[in-house]
Amino acid sequence: MSDTTAPTRSMPALIGAGVLIVVVVGLVLVFGIARPPELATLVDDPAPAPTAAVAWTAFDREGSCLYVAEPDGTTESLRCDLEGGDIWGWDDDGIALLTYGLAEDLQHIDPQTGETLERERLDGIDPSRPPLTARVAGRNQDGTLTVIRHDSEDVVWEVDAPEGYTINDGALSPDGEWVVMVDSAERVLVVPADGSAEPRIWADGADVWQAPVWEGMPTDEAD
Repeated sequence: MSDTTAPTRSMPALIGAGVLIVVVVGLVLVFGIARPPELATLVDDPAPAPTAAVAWTAFDREGSCLYVAEPDGTTESLRCDLEGGDIWGWDDDGIALLTYGLAEDLQHIDPQTGETLERERLDGIDPSRPPLTARVAGRNQDGTLTVIRHDSEDVVWEVDAPEGYTINDGALSPDGEWVVMVDSAERVLVVPADGSAEPRIWADGADVWQAPVWEGMPTDEAD
């Protein structure tokens, strides 16, 4: 007479299998859906280099900060005692930052030291219209992200991407050669304006509320 008793599994083994399933499902949910496209950094892959630096403002634990990213891929926080506002240009007078209060004024900030070089009162300026050169926008559809320039409708970047990943904003360099962009993973990216190569990561963890502004963008383009 044969033994038909079914084999039994130990409780620890069953618990271990259950934990493994939960971990696997969690990793799929976290990384399989929301993980942004993998890109090289500008520091690790420096050539060709952007033709100018960029600056942006962002909030961190110290307050409202001004950041500058150099063409070699390095990024520096210049100062974190700002009064909010948007960058309005970057010319020979420094980085122009429009600050808000009882009245708008424009601070000209030294891009090397972060010191305020000059402040001027402005009347009649529309603070909702920061001076951006040609902008870009991302459209994610059916698992493909397409980034298009507003001025020409040219495609800057097209890549397989998870749902929810997109480009939030971007701007064309004054010489027309490069586009700087901010993605939904809080990365500052730089890409050739003709789409001839994929973007590289210029900075990571950037909680940016305005597209970075290129060095060489005249302040009077706000008019």
